[in-house]
Amino acid sequence: MKILQMGNTSKDIAERISREVPRSVQLQTLLECYPEGVRRGKEFFIGSLRGERGQSLRINIDISSPWFMNGKDFESGDGIGGICKILKESRGWTPRQCAEHFQTYMSQPYTPPPENPVKPNMAAQNNLQVVNNDVKPKQQITYSTPFEDEYTYVDADGVEIVSVRKYFERDETGEIVRDSEGKPKKQFRQFMSGRQGVPEPRPLYNIPDILASDKVIWVEGEKCADALTAMGYAATCTIGGAGMLTENSAHKFDFSPLNGKNVILWADNDEAGKKLAKLVEIQAKNAGAKSTLMLQVPSNKPEKWDAADAIEEGFDINSFLQRNENKVQKQINLLDDSLLLNNMFVGSAPQQKFLIADTIPLGVPTVFAAAGDSGKGMMTLDLAMKVASGQRMQNAFGGLVSEFGDVILLTAEDDKDEMHRRIARLDPLGHRRDYAHNLRVLPLPNLGGVFPIMAKVDNSYEIGPDFARIYEQMLEMENLKLLIIDPLASFVHADVNADPAAGAAFMGFLAQMATETGATVIVNHHMAKIREGEHIATPEAARNLIRGTSAIVDGVRCAFAVWAVEEGTARQRCRDLGVEYSRNAIFDGAVVKSNGPANREIRHFVRDANSGLLIDRTADVVSLNMSTTARDRLGHIVEFVRLREYAGRAVTHDGAQDGLFVAVRDSEPTEPCIVALKASGSRSTLRDAISKACELGMIRKYALGGSRSEKWLGTMDGPMSLGEYEHVRAG
Repeated sequence: MKILQMGNTSKDIAERISREVPRSVQLQTLLECYPEGVRRGKEFFIGSLRGERGQSLRINIDISSPWFMNGKDFESGDGIGGICKILKESRGWTPRQCAEHFQTYMSQPYTPPPENPVKPNMAAQNNLQVVNNDVKPKQQITYSTPFEDEYTYVDADGVEIVSVRKYFERDETGEIVRDSEGKPKKQFRQFMSGRQGVPEPRPLYNIPDILASDKVIWVEGEKCADALTAMGYAATCTIGGAGMLTENSAHKFDFSPLNGKNVILWADNDEAGKKLAKLVEIQAKNAGAKSTLMLQVPSNKPEKWDAADAIEEGFDINSFLQRNENKVQKQINLLDDSLLLNNMFVGSAPQQKFLIADTIPLGVPTVFAAAGDSGKGMMTLDLAMKVASGQRMQNAFGGLVSEFGDVILLTAEDDKDEMHRRIARLDPLGHRRDYAHNLRVLPLPNLGGVFPIMAKVDNSYEIGPDFARIYEQMLEMENLKLLIIDPLASFVHADVNADPAAGAAFMGFLAQMATETGATVIVNHHMAKIREGEHIATPEAARNLIRGTSAIVDGVRCAFAVWAVEEGTARQRCRDLGVEYSRNAIFDGAVVKSNGPANREIRHFVRDANSGLLIDRTADVVSLNMSTTARDRLGHIVEFVRLREYAGRAVTHDGAQDGLFVAVRDSEPTEPCIVALKASGSRSTLRDAISKACELGMIRKYALGGSRSEKWLGTMDGPMSLGEYEHVRAG
């Protein structure tokens, strides 16, 4: 083969390098030259050609652009035109040094001219660097250059495909060159058969372990993969890191070993790492991965923190992986037998847990709707405080608070001072100082203003970057039980009232949040105004008045509505309860949509004159409408249930062997409640009375003995409610 010497001028050499060296290789070289730089989309930012952090120098890194690797330093006015210019300024290389570096990619290898005696003023043209008027050699990397580490990529049979060597940059004295944080500056080179080069297709690291495992962890570099492999995990990475794998070069990589695998992606803690991980996730899905899981790096970790750092600091990796398991995105494969009815749904069905007993489930998206001036914000704040308090036997929304843990409340309309006043009215004695769990109230008017949770961008709907950042922190909270968003309209920059797609997108994201965090996500929303003289009489009418498209209510698991009562009824209710009538003081409320079991009975609320909170008075209102005999019967039932519970001989609603009617019939008339119930009437009369007592929150049903079936009757504050009930066998 005839070897042609490249053009004699620097311009000829630079142009040929820019044209013939793969752009992915040029991009990787840029990243190695400027490790302090930041990639944003299709641009690269650095402080200056010297390499410090900043944004003054902007370089085009769009591989498909005719202006690739061009840019300008806006402070100095210096222009950039190609990778040779970058290497000249960052490493002091001449164009001929660049040619020697890239010669394996060139169609016409570079042949150096005959050597001439070195003169000081010719140093830069002869692979030398002038430092303090001294001529000193610049480091070159070839296959024979000593390296720090070597990583070997092999195929399924263990045969070497390519090796990757890591080098520390060194100055003219051989000392390691370090960045601003004191870390060695690194360079990587790929070698095949002793020459620089990258195979096509480009393989994944550690292929034999990938093929032998169901679960694979992808990390950004070979060092991290080896560290995880040493701990017993199957780990891999893509060759060349963020500089080599791009959207335009992805087709050159072979992700087929990930077919059928559960892939976990652990990105380096920086924007480049997260972007690369998202690209790998797409390629893994395209290759047929069974599931993917993008790990959320703890917010207290420093920039560039990775798996190797985690292992070095003794980080609990097993717990870290388990905490993220509920965020797995599974690929649907209809030929997968795990989707078969008898394989997916085995054993006992999981019990539905409730944040508020029989009212609002735990871990689901919920819409809370009411007209203006009804006190939505106070009701959700009150619920937040009760969930965080850890105190049992507290009522909210007409039901018993059943789960306790951490709470986050985002409010867009009320500032810090207003929230402080409301909290003080709800907790005048300061019990919040002793809450068992954390309540974080974010009054956004004091925190830089409201940010969108979701916004419409072009023709798609995207999560706002500010919310995305704090959402990653939510995912780290192990005991988050409740997230409140108040109100919906302030956090959605899209027309959810008229656009069904916007409503569906937002509710879908709420569902994702509830699933990933395990918390109930309540969003406060408005109801449409009704004409003067009209009023809401049923839960169905209230549901139809929730503002927005049907996608809002249809897209959540639960909806609760509160509405003002017609004036005549409100005045009569005030007289019955012995409270002074005032406008907007009497409300009804109910569960108006539920995808599971729930108490759909109407609850009756009265506004507390001191706090402004709507207080549930359902039991009082219903009792006042009952006869004396019926009210007394409820009291006797509660007392009998209490006696049996504390004696360790609980009864059921209507069991043939252990029902309340049977227990009353077989009991000696030693207590007034037993005497009264024996004389109260038929079995059906007692059965209806028990149902009413449960409906009014006077007693409730519990599951005992490991059973998931809630059938045993107990009081609201007895041993069953505390998990301390001990069954005593009759005998």
